[in-house]
Amino acid sequence: MLTTGVKWLLIANVGMFLVQFVLYFGFGIGLDFLKLTPSQTVRGFIWQPFSYMFLHSVGGASHVLWNMVSLFFTGPMLEASWGRNTFLRYWLWCGAGTGILVIAASYLTGTESISTIGCSGAIFGLLIAYGILYPDILFFGIIKAKWFVLILGTVQIIDGIAQRSSAVSYVAHLGGMLVGYLLIRTGFFGKRRGPDIDPFAVAQGWYRDWKLARAKRKFEVYMRKQGRQ
Repeated sequence: MLTTGVKWLLIANVGMFLVQFVLYFGFGIGLDFLKLTPSQTVRGFIWQPFSYMFLHSVGGASHVLWNMVSLFFTGPMLEASWGRNTFLRYWLWCGAGTGILVIAASYLTGTESISTIGCSGAIFGLLIAYGILYPDILFFGIIKAKWFVLILGTVQIIDGIAQRSSAVSYVAHLGGMLVGYLLIRTGFFGKRRGPDIDPFAVAQGWYRDWKLARAKRKFEVYMRKQGRQ
């Protein structure tokens, strides 16, 4: 079921996107003061680590669409487990924590004048929470949550290295996962804590499953050959 907190976030993000779209294409207003621009944030625009989460690219609907689809499928179970207030606090902490990491990274890389928008950091915070608390639930009916999150994090690291000039903020994606992981592991959101995601254990599990599948195929081939003799 669609929970209350998730519903509020969906309405707030989609509603804000529509406001952005109308203001930009109707009046040429870009709401730049709400974007996360590190050089502005450190000069007093202290609301930006929160406000940037509710802005999305008006160059198309895909940015907001995929974020909202991710929220729709991962948010309700977490909110049902934590409760509405805790879920919303977690969302805001992941988003704001990501914003702080983006600011720090921008000054390290000399990109403090580049703006960041979107709730991707909070979304990736939800994904890591999902992977920790519900590691064996299947994503898309085929892959366990812990493996999906591990693959997603690996892809973000590779893309962040290979596509440094991309408009996608990979620091925000990985930052959201890091902040979410720390919040859950420190017990900030209660005592309910799932098992650690051990990359080596996951890799061993993949290898073991592959060996079993290969042995099964070999056995089936052997039995078919025996049947033909």
